[in-house]
This record gives sequence, structure tokens and C-alpha cells, in this order.
Amino acid sequence: MVEATRGVKAVKITEESKETGWATVPNVMYYDLYVNGERIAELRAMPFALQELAVGYLLANAYVEEPHLIESISVKEDSIEVRADSEFEFRYQYFKEKGIKPIDAVKIEKISSNYQVSRNKIYEKVALAEERAVLSKEIPGTCFALISDNNGYFFIAEDVYSDSAFYKVIGRAASQNFDFRRSMLVLSDVLYPEFVVYSAHLGVPIAGTLRGVPALSIDISETVSGQTIFHLLPSSLIVFSNPQRII
Repeated sequence: MVEATRGVKAVKITEESKETGWATVPNVMYYDLYVNGERIAELRAMPFALQELAVGYLLANAYVEEPHLIESISVKEDSIEVRADSEFEFRYQYFKEKGIKPIDAVKIEKISSNYQVSRNKIYEKVALAEERAVLSKEIPGTCFALISDNNGYFFIAEDVYSDSAFYKVIGRAASQNFDFRRSMLVLSDVLYPEFVVYSAHLGVPIAGTLRGVPALSIDISETVSGQTIFHLLPSSLIVFSNPQRII
């Protein structure tokens, strides 16, 4: 198994000195994702939590509607091989003939969930994620994704690629029969439009970021998904849409 990080020689240069030493950098790998023998995608990720990565990708991109449809997952050196229920075959062939991905054909229903979370609870959950995000402390640029609810469930995943951190945390939560419809998602990276679409498809009513929100993400939340979108700053919470869910 490839390690998640490795040490490399590096030169640290300051105004006073130039020192040769070691630095820790992430290992990144590319994996072909197969489902029932069909190559679905090429995934890029740090080499850990790869089963969760596959589950999260398949759910978020609407290749499968429920995690129980995934029967087994085998991780190889450069591939992830999934066995899924026969329902996948019908769905996959239908969209393959149309030449589109399932998520592109999904009609996002406007989320009407009355799920709420307090401002203080958001800061509390993010502080817990930052405490547990080991890689993010060691390697600048590594990001985390967290998802939680008001019943004590809390999941976190890390990766140098924000999409892989997102897929991993979705897969991790799904493995515990987590109810996405009453949850909050937070990314330490930018909340790109695709994350809004993926999380809306899963039914997540609240999504936030520590780095920023593009205008298109806000537009999607206001006109299509009905989600609450926010940007968490050290001293304030900026809510861009549907603020009634944050109390």
C-alpha cells in the first residue's frame, strides 16, 4: 500500500540562511473506477479511504441511488472495482446510450427541509474538524470536508483534492446509514458549484465553506436547490441564501 505522504529533500531559504532538509508532501494516485466491469471514471486522490471515495463518487454523481446497491469494493494498485446490484446496469446503460452522466439528467428538487443549526454549533463542529484534520496541519493545501447532524453524527475526510475529500466524507457517512436530509456539510476549500449540485442531489440542506463561494454556487442555491449556503470567517458567518436554517 502506498503511503499517504512521503519525505522529500528541500532547501529552506530565509533572509538569514539557506538550509537543506526534508519536507512532507502528499502522495497522489490515479485510479480507474470500474462498476460491474464498466469503466466509470478516473479518480485522483491520496491513497487512503478509497472505498469511501468510490461510494461517495457513485452516490454524488447519481450512478447509484442508495448505498445498499453497492455489494462489494476491491481496491487494486491502480483501480477500484465495485460490484453493484443489477439496478445499476439498467441505469448505466440508459445514460450511456444518451451519452451523458446520470447527474446531468437529475432534476434537483428544491430542498424544503426545516433542519436548523446554531451559529455556535457550526463553529464548534469546524473547530473539532480542524483538531482532527491531521494532514491539513502537516501539509499546506490539504483540505478537509465534514458532515454532521444534531444527533451526534460527525464525519471528516481529508485529501489534497477537494473533490476527493468531498467524496470520501460522503462515502464515510453513507456507510453508517446517515440521513443527509438533516445535515450540514462544510468544506475547508472553495464551495464550487459542483459541490452544491452533488450535495443538493443527496438532500443536504446546509453547505458552507472556509474559503469562499463563487456566484454560481449562490445562484444554484437560490434558484434551484433551496439550500442554505454560507462562508465561515473567524469572527462572523456570512449567509448567502436561505438564512432561516441558521439560528
